[in-house]
Amino acid sequence: MTGIKDVAARAGVSISTVSYALSGKRKISPEVRQKVLRAARELGYFHHAGTVVSSGRRTGFLAVSDPIHSTTSERNYAGFLMQMVKAARAHDYDAIVLSGADAHAETRLEQVIDAGMVDGVMLLDVEVDDDRVGPAASSSVPYVSVGVPKETDHLVCVDLDFERACRTAVDRLADLGHHECIFFGSAPDEYRRRSNFVMRSLGSLQHYARKHDMTLKGYAPPNELDPSGAWPMSVMVSLLDKAFSAQPSATAIIVQSDLMFLEALIGRLASMGKRIPRDVSVLALTMLGDADRLSVPIDELPLQPERTCFRAVDMMMDILAGGGVPLGTVERMEIPYLDRGSVGPARF
Repeated sequence: MTGIKDVAARAGVSISTVSYALSGKRKISPEVRQKVLRAARELGYFHHAGTVVSSGRRTGFLAVSDPIHSTTSERNYAGFLMQMVKAARAHDYDAIVLSGADAHAETRLEQVIDAGMVDGVMLLDVEVDDDRVGPAASSSVPYVSVGVPKETDHLVCVDLDFERACRTAVDRLADLGHHECIFFGSAPDEYRRRSNFVMRSLGSLQHYARKHDMTLKGYAPPNELDPSGAWPMSVMVSLLDKAFSAQPSATAIIVQSDLMFLEALIGRLASMGKRIPRDVSVLALTMLGDADRLSVPIDELPLQPERTCFRAVDMMMDILAGGGVPLGTVERMEIPYLDRGSVGPARF
């Protein structure tokens, strides 16, 4: 097992220097401290020894890694980031926001950790195979993720229970006699990069639809957004017409998109003479809980960034205080069903 002697040898310093660099009991130059931290991380010392580096006092900062991608939703991004910052402030912490994606995100995290700038790392917009998760195994500070990646051994995760929410959605439609359903999903790039919640939602919807012998056919809008970050109206109308042409007898629609898409859907249904929910039921999945603001209020199983972000920061504070939140913990929170009258019995 890797020990402090190995770290000292790798860094080319004395054992006492390693001890001081890790404990913060004596002042060490930033250059030497980074050399020690780099050696410890490369040798996996933090993971094996259960060590968390101290600077002698808390920094009062958390790193919030929230990558921006080509299809990042401005509303969702702002919603989660705002709640994460508010949750940190509730504990007298500030956030250092890192918006880089892919390898850049990992590099930036290592830089702020090795510089002793943060006490912990919060991960947002998590992917199934997330590059940011691996370094948690050898990090000198704890990681807490809002989202559940494939590998969870070296971090703590909290998220909404998307599987249960999808089961609730499909069960509700099936109980009301719906056998053919249209699913409007996220942009294709969200699936290509295997965004955590869109992949889990899609897989769960397909699984429960099969259990009910329900036809569930999915459609995704193209990646091209207009300057405001929304899909052009012509694109959305074309997509809706394509879906209804392929499934003229569909009696239910599940949408995992945004308010603009839902409003376009409501308008197109009206122009086709289809009333909600008399002719077609509509259900919104994993939006922000405000589909009651549309021209026709829509039933919703919402994302709730205030719940997950506040819980994630609470868990981080417990870890920093030496509390009992073991690595590998995955906590899932139930998503409430917001009934606004847009889902009704199927008409044949």
